[in-house]
Parts: sequence; C-alpha cells; structure tokens
Amino acid sequence: MNKFKKYILSIFVSVIFLCLAIASSESKKTKIPYTVTEKQTVTLTYLIENNKLYYERSPGSTFFDELPSMKVYCTVTNTSEYGGIYKLYATLTSQGNTVDFADEKFIGAGATIELSETKKINHYSFQSNILVDKWGIVAPEKEIDVQVTKYKYE
Repeated sequence: MNKFKKYILSIFVSVIFLCLAIASSESKKTKIPYTVTEKQTVTLTYLIENNKLYYERSPGSTFFDELPSMKVYCTVTNTSEYGGIYKLYATLTSQGNTVDFADEKFIGAGATIELSETKKINHYSFQSNILVDKWGIVAPEKEIDVQVTKYKYE
C-alpha cells in the first residue's frame, strides 16, 4: 500500500511539472494582432417627437354622403448612421369600433419624417372616449461590416 501511494504521488508531481512546462512555453509565444471584417446585425435607432402618437377626426357630411376620417401620426427622427424603412402601427378603439393603422417610410440617417395613415370611419364612431390600444415604431435592422481585431500566436 505504501508503494502504491508513492506511485500515485510521483504521477501527480509529474503531471504538475508537465503543466508548468506547457504554460511556460505558451507565455513565450508572441501575440500578433490582425484585423478582419465581420458582418453584424444592428437595429437602427430613432426618436419620436414628444414620444407621442397624435390622432384627429375629420368630420364628413351625411348630406353629401361623405364619410368622416381618422388620422394617426407621429414624427420620427432616425438617429442612426444608416437609413432604413421605419414602420408605424396603431390600434384605436371608440364606441365599440376598432381601427388598425399602419404606415412605413424610408428615413435617411439623421432625417425626420412624419409617419401617418388616414382611414374612413362611419359617421357615428370615434366622437368620444377614443382609446389608443397599442402603437409603436418598428425600426429596421441592417447588416453592417465591423472591423474586429483578433490575435494569433507565433
């Protein structure tokens, strides 16, 4: 049993010395940087003026059989370095009626544009208690080239 312990101990010490030798040789290698171009997907950024969705009802005329309309809009500024197609979506509810709105436009880098949609509604809806159930902007994603520094060892 005593010889067995000495044998295990000698193997253990040998493994430790081997690991130290490998680590020592690794640290003597020279680290050489190089640059590569990689693709990266980024979501473009934006700001909404006053962080608010606006809506307005335009009256129609029952005498001329002209339906009223409902317009939703907001002003969006592209704050990213790239242009892309931004999408507005909104759902408004009033007096038991629900209307979905959507618009999309290309907004160049740093540009400001109004996204809006106008829809015809019936004469007796959206006169009071208008609720914005949901709304938002969907920003585009762009695949861009990014310079990345990597290292190799000699």
